[in-house]
Amino acid sequence: MAIKFMETTFEKTNTARVEIAVDSASELVTEYKGIAFTQGSIAWDISTGDFYGLDSNGNWNKQGAGE
Repeated sequence: MAIKFMETTFEKTNTARVEIAVDSASELVTEYKGIAFTQGSIAWDISTGDFYGLDSNGNWNKQGAGE
């Protein structure tokens, strides 16, 4: 996985709300280096410009399309 950017706001031990950028949506994960991502995390797919949000079920959902 190639996370290009990760900003974290730690909520509890080993969990965080994050902002990440990845090369492709296929690289979106819900955990990285032992840190579980929580609802409200956002991601940017660099290849398409699409934005994603992480829901309470741990699924990445497209929020907006790139231009």
